[in-house]
Order: sequence, then structure tokens, then C-alpha cells
Amino acid sequence: MDKTELFNDAEGMDVVGPTTPVPLDLGDVILKLHPGDGVPPPDGVTTGTSGVSERPSTSGWSETEPYILGLGSDQETNPRFSVGTSGMVTPGTAFPPFDPRFSFTSTLGTIEDYNLPIDKDRKKRVVVLGSGDFGLALITRLVHANYSVVVASRNPNRTRERVTAAGGIIMTQAEALQQSNLVILAIPFPHVSSLPLSALRSKILIDVSNRDPKTYNSTERSQAEHLQALVPSATVVKAFNVLSAYSLSKGIRGSKEVPVCSDDNLARLLVCGIVKDLGLEPLDRGSLRNAREVEGIPFIFFREWKFAFIVSIIIWFIAFFIILFEWQLCNNLRNLHKPNGTFDWSSFDNVAKSNLSISCSSTAITLLAICYLPGVIAAYVQLARGTKYSEFPRWLNRWLKARKQLGLLMLFNAFIHVLCQLSDSGGYGLGHSSYNWRRPTFIACGILAFTMAGVLGLASLPSVGTSMTWREFSFLQSRLGWFTLLLAAFHIIFNVWDGLVTPNFTCYIPSISQFVIVMPVLTLVLKLPLLLPCVDNALTRIRQGFERIPTPPSV
Repeated sequence: MDKTELFNDAEGMDVVGPTTPVPLDLGDVILKLHPGDGVPPPDGVTTGTSGVSERPSTSGWSETEPYILGLGSDQETNPRFSVGTSGMVTPGTAFPPFDPRFSFTSTLGTIEDYNLPIDKDRKKRVVVLGSGDFGLALITRLVHANYSVVVASRNPNRTRERVTAAGGIIMTQAEALQQSNLVILAIPFPHVSSLPLSALRSKILIDVSNRDPKTYNSTERSQAEHLQALVPSATVVKAFNVLSAYSLSKGIRGSKEVPVCSDDNLARLLVCGIVKDLGLEPLDRGSLRNAREVEGIPFIFFREWKFAFIVSIIIWFIAFFIILFEWQLCNNLRNLHKPNGTFDWSSFDNVAKSNLSISCSSTAITLLAICYLPGVIAAYVQLARGTKYSEFPRWLNRWLKARKQLGLLMLFNAFIHVLCQLSDSGGYGLGHSSYNWRRPTFIACGILAFTMAGVLGLASLPSVGTSMTWREFSFLQSRLGWFTLLLAAFHIIFNVWDGLVTPNFTCYIPSISQFVIVMPVLTLVLKLPLLLPCVDNALTRIRQGFERIPTPPSV
């Protein structure tokens, strides 16, 4: 019988009360009962009852985790289920229909395949093939999670000391592969073909390998799929390939997702349980075909940073060349047109410090502005459409997703600017006697803006952000962020007030300050209408899910 004919939800049952079972050989079918929160075990579901066994990695009845119930030709008298003539399994008296507390899923296989053997100390036993750096780190982590780990080695005497120190039990490959139905292949994939493949039949194989970055192609068959082809009777699961030996041995800070792929649902469920036991977060990626993408995860190189890097580099080079032209090239080009004019190379002495400092400060202020500009544009788009459910334009959606990276690059440029200013022995202090009130205010605004930008950068870190409530995080990234942008704008205004309000062209090009102030002022000006109570209330209702219904045209 095809497993797709089995029911997936108890609410789909039409039969009420007990039914008469119809003899039907279902073969090796496994049904899982999923109890709801706080639901006691239903009648007849106890450990050791015929046709009922505990879910792998659980002991005793769980109020949230499913039980696995076996059903085959020998289970026709099971009072909890009956088989209709259409091949549908209907609930018996123990499972009234339309009961929202329970749901069912089914798959083909045998229950014993998914129960890990238990040693004399009542520890679940697994086998690890390989005792390299990654293998030893994984062995140590499994031992700490209260697993009994048998390590298969071609030369047990050579690796006995290291494996024993990690808490594993060293054996030959032939002996070890008889100890468990789950085997973790922690060896380079080219060596898989040298293994005793016949001993791997009918086992659950966890493939942790990664492909060579030089030959990786996401369209080609994954190594996990190759392994499945080598041992067709085994069940291959892709997992743990996104971890390193260092992260396993030193401990992973924060949440670390581990993608898990397999064509067998219960094998995938079993490995997800092992991942949880190791203190990690399993991510169910579905069938084994998806291992092609999973094996490419370690090769991702700043994919989320690409857009922000490009924008930051473009802004920095524009600022640098404007400053270079105004401070070094313009006057020299003028001098060359004068009689006996010479090129003054001494004007380039401060390029490495002064030009770098101002280029980084200009980039930092511009990046800070464009961190908040897409949010403003998105608000106007939602107001114009009257709904939050329509998608933003692709360019705006990409811009919104890059705000975190843009903000961190802003902080990086601001930090370089501060270091350059502090390294200037002839720099100015807040109390310099030649300053009027405007100059110290300009410096104070810069210091405050940099400090608050540092707070924003810290709050964006997952380890910090996850410890905050939504209100706290929103206050920092929104209210404090806008105040930081305002201080950064004043940092420019108080420094070059005269140059902003009067024409200040060098070789027909506006000053760098006039270029830089445009984006912060534009962002702040566009934000002001959104602060009006009538506009803010309308935007809040749209973001709460209300939609503006267009008025039908009058007839």
C-alpha cells in the first residue's frame, strides 16, 4: 500500500466510535501519535503495549513529543486503530474523531531501525568512523551529552590514547560497526569507498563531509547522494557539516543551526534529536537532494555583506577623490598654468592621514543616513498603497535587508576617523583657547554620535539583541538611532556652517561637507511628516494589519 493513502490528520476522519477492522497487510507502516500540550497518555498507550514503542531519544510518555505506533498485518485487533476497505486507518474508541489534541503522521519502515541500542549504563550508543580533529571533537561532544560512543578505526592501537581521552571506546571497523545501527562518517569523502560498505547496509549513516571549494558546484549531486548510491540499502542523513572541530570542542556561543537532510522522515527526526542533545538547533531541510545546498553553506563568503560592501566602497572612493581633487590637485593644476608655476608635492604629505580621516567620516555619516532612509521610503510606500501585505520593490527589499551590515560598516569608518583624529598631535581639544562656542560643540556632537553609534552596533549583535525585549531593541535601533543621525548632521553643520550656506566651490566642485550633508538632511526632512499624529496613526493601523479600502467610483 502506498503510504500517501494513510491519513495525516485525525480531523479528517469520518467514522465515529469503534469500527470493524478489515484484514489488510500494510507491511511495515509506522504511525506517530502527536499529543497536544498537557495531554495525558491516551487509554492503552503505555510502554510495552503491543504495537506501541517509545519515540527514539525519549523515555516515558512525553506531553509534547510523538509516540511511534507500529501497525501491520499482526495489528488488526489493535483497539486504537482500524483499517478501512479504502486503505484508510480510522481511529478507534481511544481516539474520538475531531479531537484537536491529537494528530497522526505515517511513514514506511520498521520501528527497530530507529531505536538506538542502549548499553549497560543505559546510554544510547552510536558509532563514529574517523578519529581526526573533527571526529574527536564530535566524540567529546557526544560523550558530554551522555552518549556511548564507539569509534571505528583501521589501526586502533595508534589512536587508542586520543580516543580514550575523549571518552570514546576504540574498536576495529568490523567490531565497531556491529555496535549500533547509527554510524557517523567523520572521514574525508574520498576515503568512503575504502570502507567495508557491506557492513554499512541497512544502517543510518550521518554524512558530515564537505566538498572541495575548488570543485564545488551546487547543480551537481551532493556527496551525501553519492554515499546513498554507494550503499542503497542504508539511510543517509546529511548533518553537522556546517560545524568546525574548533566550534565543537570549544563550545558554541549563542544559537547554532545545524541543517539536517534525509529522504527518510524518521531518520531525520532521530538525527534532529541527537542535534538537540548536543545543545544545538536542528534545521529540517527536507529531502537528501537539498544536501546540495547544505554542502554549499560553508563556502558562503560574506553573501549578506556584498550589497553593503559595494555601497560603502563606492561612497568612500567618491569622497576620497573629491577631497584629493580639492586639497591636492586643484591648486597644483592652477599653478601649472601660471608663469614659472611648479607642482607642489608637499601638499600630498597628509594624504595618508587627513584625506583618510575625512573620507571615512564622510562615508560613516552617509552610511548612517542610508541605514534609516529605506525605512522612511517603505513607510511612504505603505501609506500610498494602504496595506502592509503588498511586496516592496526588489531594490527596496534588498536595501532594507542590508541595514545591519550598512550600520556596522558605518561604525567601522567612524572608528578609523576617530583614530586618525586622536593620532594628530596638532589636533584640537574641547578647551582650545582659539575656539569659539561652535567648534567645541562640533567636537562634542561628534563624540556623542560616535558613542551612540557604538551602542547601536553592540545592540545589533545576536548575543546582545536576543537578551532585550522588543521594546528595548526598538528604542535603541529607532529612537536612539535617529538621535545619532541628528547629532552626526550637527557635527557637520557646526564645523563648516559658513561653507554650507554660502557658495564654496573649489575648481567648480562643491566642498566635501556640502556633498556629505545632503543625505542626512534629506533623510531627516522625509522623516518629519511621518511624525505628524494623523500620519503616524494611519501608518500604525496599516502595520497592525488594517487595509484601506478604495472608495468605489460613483455611478
